[in-house]
Amino acid sequence: MAKQWDYIIVGAGSAGCVMAERLSADGRSQVLVLEAGGENDSFWVTLPKGVAKLVKKPEHMWAYHVAQPRDPGANDKGAGEVWIRGKGLGGSSSINGMIWSRGEPADYDAWEREAGATGWNGASMTEAFKELEDHKAGPGPMRGSGGLVRVDPACYTYPLAERMIEAGESQGLRRVDDLNGTPGPRVGYYSHNIRNGKRDSSARTYLAAARKRPNVTVVTGAMADRIVFDGTRAVGLDATVNGKPQRFDCAGEIVVSAGAMESPLLLQRSGIGDAARLAAAGIPLVAHSPDVGEKMIEHLSLSIPFRLDHGKGTNKSFFGIGAAFAMLRYLLRGDGVLATGPFEVGAFCNVAHPDGRTDAQFYLGGYTFKVGDDKDPVPLDKIDPKPGVTIYGQLLRLTSESSVRATGPGSGDAPEILHNFLTTEHDRQSVIALVRAMRNYAHAGPLANMVGEELVPGAQVESDEDILAMFRRLSSCGLHAIRSCRMGGDAEAVVDPRLRVNGVQGVRVADCSVMPWHVTGNTNAPAMAVGLRGAKLMLEDR
Repeated sequence: MAKQWDYIIVGAGSAGCVMAERLSADGRSQVLVLEAGGENDSFWVTLPKGVAKLVKKPEHMWAYHVAQPRDPGANDKGAGEVWIRGKGLGGSSSINGMIWSRGEPADYDAWEREAGATGWNGASMTEAFKELEDHKAGPGPMRGSGGLVRVDPACYTYPLAERMIEAGESQGLRRVDDLNGTPGPRVGYYSHNIRNGKRDSSARTYLAAARKRPNVTVVTGAMADRIVFDGTRAVGLDATVNGKPQRFDCAGEIVVSAGAMESPLLLQRSGIGDAARLAAAGIPLVAHSPDVGEKMIEHLSLSIPFRLDHGKGTNKSFFGIGAAFAMLRYLLRGDGVLATGPFEVGAFCNVAHPDGRTDAQFYLGGYTFKVGDDKDPVPLDKIDPKPGVTIYGQLLRLTSESSVRATGPGSGDAPEILHNFLTTEHDRQSVIALVRAMRNYAHAGPLANMVGEELVPGAQVESDEDILAMFRRLSSCGLHAIRSCRMGGDAEAVVDPRLRVNGVQGVRVADCSVMPWHVTGNTNAPAMAVGLRGAKLMLEDR
């Protein structure tokens, strides 16, 4: 007789790993974790600056091709756009920049107030963050201590980074020791989930703790094909494990934690979605839920590199003898430029949203990437040997809605992704305001006497029309997609506030896809908080 699992968790990413640890803590519940990727145990995963070695390797990432051009009728790079997400244990927390950013309490208050996500508010999410954290600065009203995730502020500092912070202060931003400790316009060093110079991913923290228990089984190389239903009750899961079909029976609940792209695709392949679209894709209907894969929202980003005419950045640490010394320092001491993420300095501000609340995030680093013939400023793996400064700007509260749709019943059928970026006037005006704010920052305070030529797009791109056209061509998605399985209190919400999938029984979703509205920051920490709160709700219901 096949084993009956109490919980099957699909996806060992940021939320799924937390779920696995919490749901198995009683020592009795039989928990199965299915992950399509591998162990993610390479040196480059644990090395913080190793992110550049990971983002182009198929064993570490999913690559989603977006056919929709940014500017219909124009021959731009949007026609070949690729979105990436983490693959393997830890999911995107194993390949990201490790910035531990919570968003702001007002974000979650809006989840509850505007989306009907009862119980998901600033206070409850702050408590979840504090439970996750082991903050190097110790406990505080907005900091946790003793959790599994090490949070390290200011991992690596250098004189130019201080000048970057001072430039922000000259623009009216408040310098803070902890960017998560206060809302509003602020600047300071990013906190990173890094412990002793190594990435503290969800796999190295929560899943590692769960795997010590005999009631937890982790299966890698397992692609979830579809949830199996008896009527509308989930009874198991069909998967392809290392190329072979296998069924896993479930006596309790299936938790879909496959991320904002894969979670809605799995629901759709399982017959949960818009009836007409499922019929067109050859998928039998189990429950009509038209918002599955729809109303997805993203952050949108642009990198502007500048030549550094005076001062010293970090670029020499990536070449020749400088690189050798940086690696030796890391191997001997576990610190230095290689022991931190891609950007050291962060800033949050408002550039366009009429409510005056945070709608933009800046990432600043003392180097630039090489610029190709197409003026693409983010090759990710080719540092320019010449001194430079990069400002990477991200719009956090865009209103354009995207979608991800299954095109067939098989997990190998490529999805249709429509980004629909910049389809609203608010978003187009936000783009223009963001670029102007980034330029103002680069020439403010002490940076004014240090920063020289703007390498991309160049000072000649000045009019609103030219800025918008440039942004369409050179911007990239923020890797922070949410809301493709949105949570809410209305009839068309995909999941209810207890993360139960509407229209069926025995299935929940817990990851970025359920987030019903924006997070003004990076999404890894919020995803882990969703996993933590979601597990508590499941244990309450049990």
